[in-house]
Amino acid sequence: MSPKIISQTLANFSLFKELGSDQIEKIAEQSRVINFQKGQSVFNCGDQAIGLYILVEGQLKLGLISSQGTERILRIISPSESFGEAILYLERQFPVYAKAIIDSKVLLVPKNLIFSMLDANPHYARKMLAGLSIRMHQLIQNIEMLSLQSSTQRFITYLLQISAEVKDGTKIRLPASKATIASLLNLKPETLSRILAKLQKLELIDVRGSSLTIIALKKLRSYDLSVCEV
Repeated sequence: MSPKIISQTLANFSLFKELGSDQIEKIAEQSRVINFQKGQSVFNCGDQAIGLYILVEGQLKLGLISSQGTERILRIISPSESFGEAILYLERQFPVYAKAIIDSKVLLVPKNLIFSMLDANPHYARKMLAGLSIRMHQLIQNIEMLSLQSSTQRFITYLLQISAEVKDGTKIRLPASKATIASLLNLKPETLSRILAKLQKLELIDVRGSSLTIIALKKLRSYDLSVCEV
């Protein structure tokens, strides 16, 4: 990847948006892009954080393996998103793994560079706290979704979250495999398949492989748990 693209990626990232071009170039010189093939780990549980990770291309998953050997996916990472910051700032070992779902490119900004920026300018520390606060708010929403909603409501909430603008006729391409999404929502793959079939039968959505179309958004939003439960 060219230095120009690395600089553009850094310039568009929230922590660096207000930096000048000279400062961005200096960070780019010390950063590196790492290629990961499908299924390859970016880091594993127990690894030490060595920098700030930003996904440039591809798709990653954050997850863990239970004592029974079951994979639990906690988050799907899309291009331009960062990950692993909390552990970087805490200087602890990763409690999760990050793995490439498809061939991916990750930009790694060294830990010592990030820390020197935070020490030198409180402005970056405030941005870091804002980013972590947003991530914490999302985590609380996910906990509420997993603990208070039925399996069908969980999927509907997720479906409406992954599209910036939803209306009748909106086509949505699922960002990951159905098995991955099922794990993210703490569902069995066969349960998710039943949910998709049921919502299609109710004429709320139309499913075509990994893509679906919203048919009746108002009814989908007000899905009645007492009518159909999975």
